[in-house]
Amino acid sequence: MKQRRFMKRTLRAAAAAACAAATGICATAGIKTDVNNDGQSNKQDAVSLQEYLLTKGGNVTNGDASADGKINAVDLSLVKHELLYPKQETGKEPRLPATMYSNFRSGDAGDFFSSEGWTNGSPFDCYWDKQNSQIKGDHLELTIDTNRDRSIVARDNNGNVTWTPNYSGGEFRTDKYYSYGYYECSMKAIKNDGVVSSFFTYTGPSDVINGKENPWDEIDIEILGKDTTKMQVNYYVNGQGNHEGMVDLGFDASEGYHTYGFDWQKDSIKWYVDGKQVSWTDKQNQWRDGYYSNRDGELPKTASKIMMNAWPGRGVDDWLKPFNGNLGLVASYEWVTYHKADGADDPHTMDELVEIAKQNQGQNPDNPGNNNGMNANATMVSNFSAGQAGDFFASDGWTNGSVFDCWWYKSNTAIGNGYLALTIDQDKGNHRNDSDPRNYSGGEFRTNNFYHYGYYETSMKAIKNNGVVSSFFTYTGPSDVVNGQKNPWDEIDIEILGKDTTKVQLNYYRDSKGGHEKMIDLGFDASQDFHRYGFDWQPDHITWYVDGKEVHTMWGDVPRTPSKIMMNVWPGVGYRDKDNDTVAWLNNFDGRTPLTAYYQWVTYDQR
Repeated sequence: MKQRRFMKRTLRAAAAAACAAATGICATAGIKTDVNNDGQSNKQDAVSLQEYLLTKGGNVTNGDASADGKINAVDLSLVKHELLYPKQETGKEPRLPATMYSNFRSGDAGDFFSSEGWTNGSPFDCYWDKQNSQIKGDHLELTIDTNRDRSIVARDNNGNVTWTPNYSGGEFRTDKYYSYGYYECSMKAIKNDGVVSSFFTYTGPSDVINGKENPWDEIDIEILGKDTTKMQVNYYVNGQGNHEGMVDLGFDASEGYHTYGFDWQKDSIKWYVDGKQVSWTDKQNQWRDGYYSNRDGELPKTASKIMMNAWPGRGVDDWLKPFNGNLGLVASYEWVTYHKADGADDPHTMDELVEIAKQNQGQNPDNPGNNNGMNANATMVSNFSAGQAGDFFASDGWTNGSVFDCWWYKSNTAIGNGYLALTIDQDKGNHRNDSDPRNYSGGEFRTNNFYHYGYYETSMKAIKNNGVVSSFFTYTGPSDVVNGQKNPWDEIDIEILGKDTTKVQLNYYRDSKGGHEKMIDLGFDASQDFHRYGFDWQPDHITWYVDGKEVHTMWGDVPRTPSKIMMNVWPGVGYRDKDNDTVAWLNNFDGRTPLTAYYQWVTYDQR
């Protein structure tokens, strides 16, 4: 028995090695499974072949399933797979009912519309022309044709024209975004060197939800016109591709309609041709009945548009072969279906996704709910409640000048008992009589690193006392010198004024220009307990949040310079308007010390 188990493991390993060496992703279209040549393909064929390989017994007259001239573990693996995943009877018809069914045979575009008037850049030597995507009779046609509009060009990041596409192409895409489930189409591909006919899901940075660009996530089925007896599968996760696998179809995809599909799940992607599984990959890096998983990271997870396009390549002759300039090439599609996976989100338009994101942020944006709402998966996490300063350090031995009636001291900051404490206290350096006198000391924490666009958040309990401020903000200024240049004064503020801790003041400075103050009623007393305060800083707007709920947005010439994240507490020395009259911004400070604000954590999530 020990020897028999060893032989089974050896056979499995041999199958894996042979399959990996061949393609990286195995394909089994057209595999012969009638091992014992009795006119039937069933379990007995796999049993006979396994017995033959283990003991040289068994009824095996047709065991070379891979047609490589020898009978080995690869053949056993392929036969088992064919028997486990038999071809479906409905392989060339849509599986109905479906979550989404766009039936081009009835002349209906369904959820699809034509891309129009732009180019994707390299390697696409075309722009998308609505005229090149039309439903004609009982099918959709996507056509490669001449360039009809030479004004459509590709540009670099500086706006300079890099090239003008030589051709036009056809592309259909859905209005809605789809998540986990089974995707399928009926397609007849183009046969011509240098071109691609495709069916895929895609989202990327051009899809923006509440100021956050989507990652580039994509799952591909591509028929390369240079050899339409094969199908290339691939996927991208956050812009990372290189997961290509080539599948032998067993037919010419340009000679008739066939169904092409993929089953996208959280832990796997499986591709199908005419209802039969032909390739897969998953997260476990394991062999599954002769199918190799080439996973080296995460799978796509972002809701995406369903798309089809036909296009000639540019600069990819080694992949597609050179395009010979033939025009009027047509890829045809009969229908597209989508079946939602159990537990997957419903399909939504972009406007619906934006509204859902707002509602989710209002409840608990991007936070898994641990540590009083802290997003432990953020780009930067400084968890003071765990005794960690993270990227922060204490300001020590300097003052900011007016309106701050204090110097900053490290001794006014402390981490312990589940929080960071920033304290206003008496003067500790006897600075009352020097050239820049201050009456008190204060606590300030700031990051070592500079941060840019994204979501900033803290959990804070503020000080309640006339004349003082508890804050959370980003800041950079002339004291920060980058490449010999002084930074402008850019700042985004959240300030709790101790005179009324039922409100929060919001503000920002762009190149030293402020005057954007906004007072928000909190609906609670910020000095009584910890609450979350955050803001989403984007190139054209800033949105502030309290306990995950959006409270205010400012649009315009907002800060644009990477900044440090800071918190401080301080007493004011007065603030005067243009008439030199005292403004009761903070009320007079009564000199009571010590006063302490508390912070549980700070997070920054790049967006």
